[in-house]
Amino acid sequence: MPADRIIAQEYEVASRLDQLGLSAPELIGVVHQAVAAKAGFVLNQPVNAAGQLSYIYGTGALRDALRSKGWEIDRTGNIEATFDPRTGVKIVFQNADSACEDNRDPKAISNKGPAASKAVDLGQQNLFPEFDAEEREKHQRENAALWYLFVYINGDDVRAELSFPKRIEDGQFKGFNERIYIIKAGEWASMMPQVIDGDEGPAQDFEINVTRKR
Repeated sequence: MPADRIIAQEYEVASRLDQLGLSAPELIGVVHQAVAAKAGFVLNQPVNAAGQLSYIYGTGALRDALRSKGWEIDRTGNIEATFDPRTGVKIVFQNADSACEDNRDPKAISNKGPAASKAVDLGQQNLFPEFDAEEREKHQRENAALWYLFVYINGDDVRAELSFPKRIEDGQFKGFNERIYIIKAGEWASMMPQVIDGDEGPAQDFEINVTRKR
């Protein structure tokens, strides 16, 4: 099912993210942390450890990036989210089987439960909260617009989008109000930090060079 709105051009992505109080570089930084965590998987760990590590470190990195700007940790309904009380927006980190494909909606690696389904339904009350200051002040956390940062990691093929689902059926997302493409196919290589020869230590801090193919 095609999304009501797909935002893929760089200038449109930057403008839309700014309306949500976000930026592409900080979300790309979150993806870097998730990719690095998944790459840390070793054979002796449980088979689902790679995805769990990606989710754990991705969620933590998202909060690291946003809490300094006034966002808050939110666990309403046992859903680990990051919440902006000014806009009524929540974001959940989500490992996905695809991202940034116009004719294919992202699918969660693991099925979503009834709490996520309820949260998505409640979030439909205000599709674009940044345009409605009076109404967003009335929303409680339970009625926040629930966005997902979908991250697809398959070796060197890494993609990400920030998207707002319409509903969840049978454990999976069904339709999207809006999809914002953060990392499209073929862009990941240009977004990886530079590795200095002879430096074998972990690279925790790096400057993200965001370039896109025209």
